[in-house]
Amino acid sequence: MKTGIYVPLITPFRENGEIDYRGLADATKFVLAKGVDGIYALGASAEFPLLSVEERKKCLETIVRAADGAEIIVQVGAAATEQSLSLAKHAQTCGVGMISAVAPYYFAYTFEQVKEYFEDVGNATPLPLMVYNAAQSRSYSLAEMESLMRMDKVAAMKYTNYNFFHLERLIAKFPDKKFFVGADEMFLAGQAIGAHGAIGTTYNYAGDSYIRCRELYKEGKVNEALEIVHKVNAMTELLFDSKSPLAMAKYVMRMQGLDILPVSRKPYTLLTEEMQKKIENAYRQYF
Repeated sequence: MKTGIYVPLITPFRENGEIDYRGLADATKFVLAKGVDGIYALGASAEFPLLSVEERKKCLETIVRAADGAEIIVQVGAAATEQSLSLAKHAQTCGVGMISAVAPYYFAYTFEQVKEYFEDVGNATPLPLMVYNAAQSRSYSLAEMESLMRMDKVAAMKYTNYNFFHLERLIAKFPDKKFFVGADEMFLAGQAIGAHGAIGTTYNYAGDSYIRCRELYKEGKVNEALEIVHKVNAMTELLFDSKSPLAMAKYVMRMQGLDILPVSRKPYTLLTEEMQKKIENAYRQYF
């Protein structure tokens, strides 16, 4: 699997809430054209909890066709193990390079139950598994994360958390595994402690900026890299404030020429006119 910058692709919707599959194919080509290393499909940025299992399968098929051989990791996590197994087996038939899974959510499962879930998902296919460590789904102790990384089928972790001491310890203790920073605003910090890649919502519209930031950091031009971070993080801060962050990402992509609507599925609400103006002004200032 190629490491680097992966875009957690958004899901375009029509005004009636139906998935815009043509827009999804166009979005796939749009983000890849920015030079990113691959796509992370059907994660939180794709609003996966708001999609049915069959919709997730059709979305993946659409993305794979449009990606034309590009690297794809697909997130197959769900509230029920059987749903995840069905999605994992379907992913294998689609020819993706890796599956990923968030922990089962809503109920307060024990760690032993969560670990068995990851074992079941990992053993469902020959594909390597990336654990999606999303703090909004479940919090792990360092010992629990180490236990997951010792599993034979687990090859990587998407680390969406702010405790970078834990991330550094994992990178040091598991040199044969790959770790991807999942918090956009921590991109450069991840580079500094040796993360192998990054996966973040804002890469949908700023993937080329993060690529340039990575290049500058590798060249030792840290201050120049920080200038890019300051700009993309200003937009990320606005994304947090928007109340409909994925609609905001789509709004910016639309500003860049992608023919999709800046809407999410309910219960997300539409962007207000005031927020749209803030997005436009910030985009003109920072991009």
